[in-house]
Amino acid sequence: MLTPRAVDYLETIYLLSLENDTVGVSQVAAEREVTIPTARAAVRRLKDGGFVRQERYGKILLTEKGRARAENIYGTHRALFRFLHDLLGVEEETADREACKLEHGLSQSTKARLVRFMDENEANQ
Repeated sequence: MLTPRAVDYLETIYLLSLENDTVGVSQVAAEREVTIPTARAAVRRLKDGGFVRQERYGKILLTEKGRARAENIYGTHRALFRFLHDLLGVEEETADREACKLEHGLSQSTKARLVRFMDENEANQ
């Protein structure tokens, strides 16, 4: 099981991989606003869990397991963001920050229901 912090790192790596051909530890550190040794330790834990692959000091690649989990995490984050921002009118930056906090505290069942609700709501508009 991933800790909330590890979930955040996995999501960060996923988002960086969508924008860049390669993802390095320094990019992860900059995005998370942490030191390179802190980011390196987080990547090592994700690697130990089978979520990423990395050559020593090389680029970080999501494994199939890591990509599937990251896509799920990001989908939940986006649904929470849309709920807070689009439906409740919460300011964008606040909605993004609070969506991140909420995604860690909800059960898988509640997350799935929220994603389904937001997808249906979007389809009906």
